[in-house]
Amino acid sequence: MPLVSMNSLMDHALVNKYAVGYFEAWNMESILAVVDAAEKMNSPVIIGFGGQFIGSKKRLIRENIFHYGYLGKAIAEQTKIPVALLLNEAHELPLLIDGMSAGFNAIMYEGHGIPLTESIEINKYLVEQAHSQGVAVEAEVGQLPDSDITTGTISSGHLTNPDEAALFVKETGVDSLAVSIGNVHLLEGRKASLDFNLVRALREKIDIPIVLHGATGITDEDLKLAIQLGMCKVNVGTVLKRAYLNSIQSYLKNNDVNKMDPHNVMGRGGREDMLCKAREAVCDKVVRYMVLFGSENKAKLYLSSEYAQ
Repeated sequence: MPLVSMNSLMDHALVNKYAVGYFEAWNMESILAVVDAAEKMNSPVIIGFGGQFIGSKKRLIRENIFHYGYLGKAIAEQTKIPVALLLNEAHELPLLIDGMSAGFNAIMYEGHGIPLTESIEINKYLVEQAHSQGVAVEAEVGQLPDSDITTGTISSGHLTNPDEAALFVKETGVDSLAVSIGNVHLLEGRKASLDFNLVRALREKIDIPIVLHGATGITDEDLKLAIQLGMCKVNVGTVLKRAYLNSIQSYLKNNDVNKMDPHNVMGRGGREDMLCKAREAVCDKVVRYMVLFGSENKAKLYLSSEYAQ
């Protein structure tokens, strides 16, 4: 079916007391795994790619955002479940502008460390450009710390100020707001401590959907409580890549690929296919989160609601 509005998915989730998941992909197997899970669970879903990775200056080969946008949109249009397509956390404005032309119907700019006034001006511009094309805009106030598993350190960040968040929403007209409430990007091996009083204060100040990033580093219990308090979109990324890597690592440990037909290892899609097993591993993780978010069997409910019109 055609792409649906990310705003409508979040609004439906908020009213019906669940969260729609954004599960960040990075290649063909991973984005298909997300859709596999959504179809299996009859769940609305937000698929997409991380702009901070696609547009990274560290890339040895420059990526073409149109490849990713066309891929995501084509996959979404072949499903029977409601799907939105997000270009998430991009650092460069030209990438976001091109992303809209490439088929993404939701975008998010991330500008760590910039003043609030500058972020307001950037997002006002993005809202003007996006809304004229029917594209939703997510933004962020506050800054999530980043965890570095290679050093065991966590960078500094700062919590979302409710008054600043309210001003930002009023001035920009963004559709949803990602907030910093103790959540941490890329956190593995331990769990963050969330400030639920801050969630309550933000909900009182902000009348648009608020979004929780960094689900990998949050306990199941805290995720459930955050959703009960009104978090209607949750972002999942790091844990999916870890599942993919662990699957590949296990496969190579248990199979001597030098003595195997390489087409069976990659490409035929049979029981020996390493990439199929990795796709299944990602799918299993997404299924688990969909159950946790309460989005299981909500696709039919969404499609029969006023939000789907």
